[in-house]
Amino acid sequence: MDKIMGLLEGFDPAALLPDLSNMMGTVNFLLRLAVLIGPIVVLVLGLCYFFLSPKEANHSFGYRFFWGMSSVEAWRFMQKLAGLVWGGLGLILLVVMLIVCASFGGMETMDMVWSALTCVLWELGLLIAASLAVDITLIVRYDRKGARRTKKEK
Repeated sequence: MDKIMGLLEGFDPAALLPDLSNMMGTVNFLLRLAVLIGPIVVLVLGLCYFFLSPKEANHSFGYRFFWGMSSVEAWRFMQKLAGLVWGGLGLILLVVMLIVCASFGGMETMDMVWSALTCVLWELGLLIAASLAVDITLIVRYDRKGARRTKKEK
């Protein structure tokens, strides 16, 4: 028993706990990363759709919507439009989220978590709205067979 007591004599159980100041810095970093990763991905995808999209419809890369995959003309239009919309949205969101992340420094941890969650949900909602806008624009401009719609004369 004396040997065990001798081993535990200089032992401090509090030393096993993580340093909370270091841990809060990690939480702050992870929340900023969670808020900024979405706009960065959207911006990169928008640039890829605009500049690097395949010339013909495929099932591996590109903005895919069945209406736009029916002709080469519709496919190219859809890639350029998706690139412009997603790239613009990604750039705007990146600027706004950088401003939001700058305000995280003075917040309590739970307020920061709720703000980050709100930001991520807004990003998701705006991305869904942008996708719907691209899809609806394509439906209005092209028919199911990929032929460009013409204005009907009265």
